[in-house]
Amino acid sequence: MRRKNRFGYLMLAGFLAGTIWMIFGKSTVLTETGLLDDDLLRRMQAINPRDGSALFAYVLRRRGLAFLALALLSTTYLGTALCACSAIWYGFALGLFLAVGVARFGIRGVVLFLAAIFPQGLFYLPMLPGLCEWCVRTGRMIYRKEVRPAADKNTPVLLERVLSLLFWAVLLFAGCLLEGFVNPFLLTGWARLL
Repeated sequence: MRRKNRFGYLMLAGFLAGTIWMIFGKSTVLTETGLLDDDLLRRMQAINPRDGSALFAYVLRRRGLAFLALALLSTTYLGTALCACSAIWYGFALGLFLAVGVARFGIRGVVLFLAAIFPQGLFYLPMLPGLCEWCVRTGRMIYRKEVRPAADKNTPVLLERVLSLLFWAVLLFAGCLLEGFVNPFLLTGWARLL
C-alpha cells in the first residue's frame, strides 16, 4: 500500500462497509432512519436553490469546524487515529447513502447520489485524504522529530506546514461554495424528477 494513498484506501474501505451494512441491515436502515424517505424528498423539492448564501454559511461552518478540529487534533498523539476514523466514517456515509438511494429508487438512486455529491465532491474527495496526510505528517514532525526530505529544506518548516494547510483550506472553501450555490440547483432538479 502506497503511503500517500492510505487514507484514500480507508475511505474506500468505509464506502464498502457502508454499502455492505445497508445490504445486511436493509430493513432497519430503510424503515427507521428516514434516509431518503418521502418526507425528506418533499423537503428537498421545497428548497429554494436561489438562497445559497444561508446554505453556504451553514456548510462552511460545519465543514470548517471539522477541518479545524482535525488539523488541531493532529498535534496530539491521537491525530493519526482520528484521521483514520474520519476517513472511514466519510467513506461509510457515502457508501450508505449510495446503497440507500439504489434500494429506494433503483438506478435513479445512483443519479441522485451523483447529484448530491457533485460538484463539491471534486474538491472534498481529494481534500480529506490530503488533509489526513497533512495531519499525520505534522504529528510526526512534532512527536517523532521526523526530518523532511532534502528537497524541502529550503522552506522553513512552519511556513511549509502553514502553506500546505492553506492549500487544503482553499479546496474546502471551494467545495463549500459549490455546495452552497451550485449543488442545490442540481439536487432540487433531480428530487423533483423522483
